[in-house]
Amino acid sequence: MSDEIMDIRSAAKYLQIKERTLYRLVGEGEIPGIKVGGQWRFSRKCLEEMFLKESSKKEHVDAF
Repeated sequence: MSDEIMDIRSAAKYLQIKERTLYRLVGEGEIPGIKVGGQWRFSRKCLEEMFLKESSKKEHVDAF
């Protein structure tokens, strides 16, 4: 996993969602991010971990 830090544009592209959706999700606490100098920053590693964690939850629920 990479420790790359991404801005809103690159994180939205990585997640394949619109920037506006990412702003909403990070504001709601659904996606991990921090504000640095008034701009959002995202760790690729944290996004990957979040994605894997959520994927495994869904697989567990779908198994029942």
